[in-house]
Amino acid sequence: MGFAVYIGDSASLSFLQTIRRIVTSSIGPSSFTTDEQRHNLVEISPMMQTADIDEPNPNLEEAYGLARYFFLAASGALDLPDSSWFMEQLPEWVDDSSRSRRLESPIFYLVVAIGAAARAQEPADDFTAEYYFSYGRHQAIANLMGNPSILTVQAFALITWYMVTACRRNGAALNIGIAVQAAYALGIHRHEAIVAFPRDEGIARERAWKTLRVCDLFLSASMGRPPLTSDLDCNIPWRSMAQSEAQAGSEVRVQVSSAMLRICFLFERIITEVYSKRAVSLELAASISKQQREWATELPDMLKIDGLSKSEHQDVADLTRYLGSAVVVMAYYYSIILLTRPFLKFRVCSHIKSRGQKPQTSETSPGSGVTTYSDACVSSAIKGIAMAHEVTLYAGMPNRLPLIINSVFISALSLGLAFFGDYDCRGWPLYSALTQAVAVLHHFGAHNPQSARYTQIIELLREAAAQYTKRRDDHVLQSSSELVSEIFGKIPGQADPSPRRSSTTMPHNLPSPGTSLLDGSHDDWAGLDTPAFHSMITTAGTLASRPEGSGYRQPRASDAGANGFFDDICAAGTGSSHFSFGDEIPLFNMVSDYQYHSQSHSNSQHHGHEVEQSMFDGL
Repeated sequence: MGFAVYIGDSASLSFLQTIRRIVTSSIGPSSFTTDEQRHNLVEISPMMQTADIDEPNPNLEEAYGLARYFFLAASGALDLPDSSWFMEQLPEWVDDSSRSRRLESPIFYLVVAIGAAARAQEPADDFTAEYYFSYGRHQAIANLMGNPSILTVQAFALITWYMVTACRRNGAALNIGIAVQAAYALGIHRHEAIVAFPRDEGIARERAWKTLRVCDLFLSASMGRPPLTSDLDCNIPWRSMAQSEAQAGSEVRVQVSSAMLRICFLFERIITEVYSKRAVSLELAASISKQQREWATELPDMLKIDGLSKSEHQDVADLTRYLGSAVVVMAYYYSIILLTRPFLKFRVCSHIKSRGQKPQTSETSPGSGVTTYSDACVSSAIKGIAMAHEVTLYAGMPNRLPLIINSVFISALSLGLAFFGDYDCRGWPLYSALTQAVAVLHHFGAHNPQSARYTQIIELLREAAAQYTKRRDDHVLQSSSELVSEIFGKIPGQADPSPRRSSTTMPHNLPSPGTSLLDGSHDDWAGLDTPAFHSMITTAGTLASRPEGSGYRQPRASDAGANGFFDDICAAGTGSSHFSFGDEIPLFNMVSDYQYHSQSHSNSQHHGHEVEQSMFDGL
């Protein structure tokens, strides 16, 4: 067994555990819910040890090619080092026989390493990536750790990004801590510290702060951990768009000009105000969504200033702009999903609970607050997957893009959950979007074990959703046939036009025969209680406890059955009111060397993928 690590509420794996419970309540045990690897977190161990590595001898042509892949893969996310400076200095660095003694050498080694890891066109790229990374990290630790400098921040930010790309997120989280502490020591988050330096140095510091924010908020959101950086203590002035546009032709990157940096502020709000408190209200969601709306309005201008807007002429840089703008937009969709996910879970859970019950009100008709936010989650997931599908299959794209992989996975999970809220009955193209998601994850899975694992999870979820919708549709057809027979009679021996079922087990909590799931009387959009504007919905998808005369109490782990939902669905769905210990505790085993063999999952009951578990060596 590997180490057990904590995964918080905002993480996709926590969301996955909730979906498994909901699926179990709807169709009982399945390959998706009983997956033997459901408590594992894939992390890849290093290929080599630093003590065994000699200094690399780079080839200029190869270094140029890998550097171009770095700046392509980093487009829209990272903003260091400056590409013009790097390409200009690269020949001198390659020709310098004493380059290992240069303080900036770790930056060059790490850029080449990330470029090789992103390209991943042949096994030699993986060896090159690990070779240059190991030596570059060794140089950074030996030469840049003693006295923090801007090079320390840049080097450990690049180390973090390499480890994210190489499926070592826990090691990445440790290294981003070093970069952040070095940044705070230098004061690069403070305006008065930046303006004290010459213009080029000030720009480098602003870029370093942006890169730290992107790396930190990505790791925080994807692993469910508190962010290390904060906008609260950052006083770099936010200029108006008019002031920023005036500098569009220069190299100055003011804070407001970065679309990704501004979306990081929204991620921070969502993580700290929603997931850290484990609850969200319609009031808070309205406040954050207003800022998301403002961001979307100003996006074209921000992309123009960031150098990511479309060019009139096709050139090599056009692919970088195309990928960079797509990464930024997908981050926007991801932020919407992260904010609205609790509403979708609440809607689906309430839908399951309300089946077969007499409706009480019509407060949750389409257009109501909870419905609008849950719809936004599904809509953003579909749009994000469509964009990722278009970008991924574009010729010349890198084969490892962790931001896109994470975005597609969380989007696909949202769509899989939507099936169990009968969103497909309302016309949402869930099947086609899930098919696109599987195609994207499968494409990256050839070079990324985490993406391969995600592919397996989404395929099993899609099968579970297909099983649920078939049983549901069969039940609806059976109910309609019985109503017809009651009115017109039935010829003895004549079979009803009902498809043969592969299983006699029906989805739990369906209306009794004689009523239709599509009948408005049993539509969850017309029969649920809507929380008040100030009421809190937990990140688990239930109404939070708010004792009369007292302030809001943050939910505890014991609140998993709030509103009696999980207790009810367990009793009605599985015959047991208990899940396994591992399903309740947010701890996952670290495993490495995940092996995934692409194959049709039509016989999903026979899945038996092996995972070799080992001790994780992330640093």
